[in-house]
Amino acid sequence: MQPLPAQDLRTNLATWSVVPEFVPAVTRRMLDVLPAEQYDPVFAGQQLVTTYFDTYQFALRAARRRGDRYLTLRIRHYQPSDSYALSAKTEAGKFRRTLKPDIARSIIEDGFDYYATTLMPADLQARLFDLVEGRDLRAVTAVRFRRYAVEDADNRLTLDIGIETDTGKCFPSEVLEHKATDPDASPYEVFPSLGLRPIKLSKFLWATRA
Repeated sequence: MQPLPAQDLRTNLATWSVVPEFVPAVTRRMLDVLPAEQYDPVFAGQQLVTTYFDTYQFALRAARRRGDRYLTLRIRHYQPSDSYALSAKTEAGKFRRTLKPDIARSIIEDGFDYYATTLMPADLQARLFDLVEGRDLRAVTAVRFRRYAVEDADNRLTLDIGIETDTGKCFPSEVLEHKATDPDASPYEVFPSLGLRPIKLSKFLWATRA
């Protein structure tokens, strides 16, 4: 897997629920409008496992629900390449960096400690310290799914299939998402024409809901 970009400069334009019988039609149209992403040129899909971190009191979840000033912490494992990436998402953007597998596994198993915090820029460290107020950060859930993606310099489409957590939750549909560098761009019309329903989804909030 090639190095991941440090920042995700694309804005979410639309998210749709995809029932299983529409998956073939959706994937066909994805390849019609954009080329397969460079990490998966044969469009075989990548198995992803995303581990989210929070305090025992779910301070980061509470901030995410408020939505005005939050930070979501996660480590994503890309298979079969066995690559890991740390990302921190706020209301203003996303930071991302690759991690060595042994470091990533140690953070997942032992908790998001001071060393892990130093892997982020100073402004994100300050935001995290402010939100958690010195409380320990542990892995609270892991979300698994298979992702199919197409993209160019401006647009990216992802289809996530078989979304489930390590706590036994299964999302009731597949999920298609369109991101673009132009926040004022319009979502591809071909997908609403299939009858797909728009949804609003945070995998972190869904996975940690009782």
